[in-house]
Amino acid sequence: MKKIEEEIQQTKFGTSHEKAIINIIFTANYIQDKFKSEFKKFDITLPQYNVLRILKGKKGEHATCGLIKNVMLDKNPDVTRLCDKLYEKQYIHRNLNPDNRREVLLSISNNGLKLIDEISPLFESIYQHLFEISENDMLQLSDHLDLVRDKIKQ
Repeated sequence: MKKIEEEIQQTKFGTSHEKAIINIIFTANYIQDKFKSEFKKFDITLPQYNVLRILKGKKGEHATCGLIKNVMLDKNPDVTRLCDKLYEKQYIHRNLNPDNRREVLLSISNNGLKLIDEISPLFESIYQHLFEISENDMLQLSDHLDLVRDKIKQ
């Protein structure tokens, strides 16, 4: 196992807090890069996959761009543009809300569901590597990350 010091070739950190934050950022980028390279095979980006995942979770109900933006993992992307690309690829459906014609209702298409099914083994193969870490340790890691986010929000 390589320590963060080896990964980024830095032997000293100002504080343990600095080291932890750098490790979080480095690890998050490492995981994202792994998924990005795999998603290229499917001609889809990580944010586009996130939109599809959110729409699949709606279980046939519609979602708006605003709702999707609120629950996305990456809060920066232009959700409208992401959805336009997914629509062009026939992974989602778009309909105008009959009660509010300015609002677009989005839902996942059968093609989108098939794509998620094709991508699922990718996640399983990555998760397999994590099974060497105990469930308790993974839950503690998740709790600690929740705490870090909570403290940064203050």
